[in-house]
Amino acid sequence: MTILGWLFLGVSLSFVWGLTGWCFYRVLKAPTVIEKPPDALGG
Repeated sequence: MTILGWLFLGVSLSFVWGLTGWCFYRVLKAPTVIEKPPDALGG
């Protein structure tokens, strides 16, 4: 494989793993209390 192929492989893998880590972080740091949505009828 050429140098450009290795570079593309490294960049794409870094992007995918970074995005996966960011998503896990966002899910695990989300507030545990689920707020009740406002009533649609207003009462």
